[in-house]
Amino acid sequence: MAQGPVSASEKPAGKVEASFGAHFAEVGVNAVTGEIRMRRMLGAFALGRVLNAKTARSQLLGGMIWGLSSALIEENAVDPRLGAFASRDLSTYHVPIQADVGVVEVLFVPEEDGLVNPIGAKGVGELGICGSGAAVANAVANATGIRVRSFPITPDKMFPYLQTA
Repeated sequence: MAQGPVSASEKPAGKVEASFGAHFAEVGVNAVTGEIRMRRMLGAFALGRVLNAKTARSQLLGGMIWGLSSALIEENAVDPRLGAFASRDLSTYHVPIQADVGVVEVLFVPEEDGLVNPIGAKGVGELGICGSGAAVANAVANATGIRVRSFPITPDKMFPYLQTA
């Protein structure tokens, strides 16, 4: 185990530390039923120096799937009489399974930021979810021309706008 001193870095005034990411999604939408299927998701992230690629990738994958789930599946209505959530356990709360996810890829964008800290590492946190739901909603709008502005984007929200033959 290596030992040595580590001190706070001297950050120049007016500089901020931030990780960055971009999300891309491809969906398929059934033109008759409005059912949406995720085909592919890609996230590209600049995190500074990645200290543990396996855990960083897993954190980002989890966030991307969480965003997909928020955009297409998860919903918990509030009972207006009680002001409490209608689903109080996971038996009635829908979350994605493997078949719902499709192909998800994470890319690390090489970045060196000597101003962040002595080792150049930045946080991953919830960067995977930031933008992933919006990427899914944009993919749905791009595929159909229908912009649904509330999550989850379910077939009942798509159906009134679909062309019927």
